[in-house]
Amino acid sequence: MDFVPDYKVAQKQIRQSGILNAYPFGTYSNAYIVTNEDLRKSMRFVPENCENALVVAASGDHPLFCSLSGAKHVDTFDISYNAKCIMDIKVAALNSLNYSEYGDFLDGLYMRRYNLHPITDINKMDEILYRLPKIESDYIHFLKDEGLFVCGPRPSTAGVLPTFMEYEKLRKTITQPYNFILSNIVNLSTSLTKSYDFIHLSNIFDYLIENDFKKLLLSIMKFVNPGGRIVMEAFEDDICFYLDFIGPKIVSMSDNRFVMKKMQRIHVFERIK
Repeated sequence: MDFVPDYKVAQKQIRQSGILNAYPFGTYSNAYIVTNEDLRKSMRFVPENCENALVVAASGDHPLFCSLSGAKHVDTFDISYNAKCIMDIKVAALNSLNYSEYGDFLDGLYMRRYNLHPITDINKMDEILYRLPKIESDYIHFLKDEGLFVCGPRPSTAGVLPTFMEYEKLRKTITQPYNFILSNIVNLSTSLTKSYDFIHLSNIFDYLIENDFKKLLLSIMKFVNPGGRIVMEAFEDDICFYLDFIGPKIVSMSDNRFVMKKMQRIHVFERIK
């Protein structure tokens, strides 16, 4: 990824976002420390023999759980550079921390929002930063007093961390950072160069205007292989109802044949031809 962060712009945007509120999202929005989604439920839709997947970077948990669910190669995207940083931090942690240390480390990140110590003071952070690309390590050092990673629930009590066995599996299989595309979802299709068996869009639609839905989904559907799926969640009731309503219409407008499925607030668009 050819991107050089602007420290001053990042500092200003992070402060404007607010220590507990990352919206509206931008290039330097605060990142989530752990997901607030039930990824084990949505990752059930990863197809068998999934070669290529594309997921939101978010807290870094989406790509990790996608890998756990069998995807051989996982690309990621996000509007926020800080999402890439927390994702790369977690991959680095897999290669340097044991399971107990991993949970304690993420809790340390969470507690930083209250004690306001520099992020570089967190136990084991020096080991993590050593393993990051220099451009990211320098960025975190410069912004060590800012709220880079302050969103989401407390890791140790949220029930979203990998189990011991899952963590050990990840340690054996994830040794390199995930490929990352810095893009908002509206322009994402212009940055894609291949097709995917699985795409996870998280609950990004909760933050879009409804006029974007059809055009956006149709543009992404062009990058789904036969048998592949697009998965998204909707936390907001009105978005969930709207997706229920427009989903079949979007399917009928696609150049390829899709069907829509739903499990609670999870919407799945599956290409069957």
